[in-house]
Amino acid sequence: MAKTDLITLDATATAAAIRAGRITSREATEAALTRMDAVNPALNAVVNRFDDEALAAADAADAAVKAGEPLGPLHGVPVTSKIDTDLKGHATTVGLFSLKDNRAQEDGIPTGNLKKAGAVIIGQTNVPAFCYRWFASNDLHGTTANPHDLTKSPGGSSGGAASAVAAGIGALAHGNDVAGSLRLPGSVCGVYAMKGTMGLIPSYNPSQTEDMGLALQLGASEGVIARSARDLRLGMSVLSRLDPRDPDQVPAPSVSLETRQPCRVAVWLGDDDTPVDPAVVAVVRQAADWLDDAGYVVEEAAPPHLAEMAELWMAMLYADCTGPARETFMALGDDRFRRSFEFTEASLPAFDRVGVQNAYIRRLTIRRAWGEFLRTYPLVLTPTTCVPPLPIDHDTVDQDTMARIIRAYRPLPLVAGLGVPGLTVPAGQAEGLPVGVQLIARWFDDERCLTAAEALETRIGPLAPVTPKPL
Repeated sequence: MAKTDLITLDATATAAAIRAGRITSREATEAALTRMDAVNPALNAVVNRFDDEALAAADAADAAVKAGEPLGPLHGVPVTSKIDTDLKGHATTVGLFSLKDNRAQEDGIPTGNLKKAGAVIIGQTNVPAFCYRWFASNDLHGTTANPHDLTKSPGGSSGGAASAVAAGIGALAHGNDVAGSLRLPGSVCGVYAMKGTMGLIPSYNPSQTEDMGLALQLGASEGVIARSARDLRLGMSVLSRLDPRDPDQVPAPSVSLETRQPCRVAVWLGDDDTPVDPAVVAVVRQAADWLDDAGYVVEEAAPPHLAEMAELWMAMLYADCTGPARETFMALGDDRFRRSFEFTEASLPAFDRVGVQNAYIRRLTIRRAWGEFLRTYPLVLTPTTCVPPLPIDHDTVDQDTMARIIRAYRPLPLVAGLGVPGLTVPAGQAEGLPVGVQLIARWFDDERCLTAAEALETRIGPLAPVTPKPL
């Protein structure tokens, strides 16, 4: 099989071909690295590549196949990891000059689980400084572009991961999400991305000097970005391997036949407080029709407290970043980060100590209301974002622009604040650019999202790697 054909395979097909001896891991890895040579100069998706290390791992994977050793589900498959997660021997920079020499002495949980599954990690992908923006640029590694349009952002913070997968640099990408950092890049880059139920996927960086604030503890989730829905299922399964270093991890529940059957679906198309671009609405309606054709019972319905939960969660995240934390952010972050942070901060309610306590109380009340809503509608379909993809660094323009972005991106922090599973599906286009629809289910009902995504995929068809057009 030609190298140009190998990059079109998803992770599931690549792993199967390696196990069957139809291709080698070296061939798959060389194809991914060759593709990186071709498209990464325009994208800057992968900001730390390690060809020799990857090829050595691929050769070891091929030797294991020949020796008849037990093979993991991602055996020999080239993948990428996000540069905010420890990867032994490489710097966990989080886009900061101050961490450019922060070389990890051991793997973080997600990268370790990828390796245990047999994956070959070929590079680390770009992020904004501190991973605290919906855009992917920083002064250390530069700016990442969207392969569909090099003037548009690939989203953030896992923007490099989505840009890489969409362009065929690796079959699967690791990322994480606390306010949309997987689902936004997946949506605007035209691929699949998923954050699981909070607690389902373990997370820990051995290099970290202190643990996260409370909001991040409650909302930060690891996940994957892929060019097929089945690869989401595969990747999430690999990442969910139990690890005692994350005391909040919950073992994956057994999957019932009922969760794999069509169900009642609530479709949200926006409202007066959160308007949705008409072209995006058309994509969501099309996806709703496809679910209806697949046997789902689809109804327009208004989820409870959508705008309130989205704003509340954003404010809670920023409440974690006051005092000494804010001083560190301002001192170490680059100018684009500082502008975005200050514009976001000014667009959200500021909480004092009592306000923070009340916010957590209110969050629980809203989550309970969603529990009742999801009892009636086990699946919710929304736009992933309310607008088409935005220009690079659009969050640095001014506060009014940032306030509009926060409103347009409400479906993203909504899901993170609730702690439920959320999955974006590349369901169509608006203004000639990708638009995703978001599937939401009840806590630990992740399988329902995956099953619905696979139903939509039968109408969408296979995704081919995108070759960026020169500016």
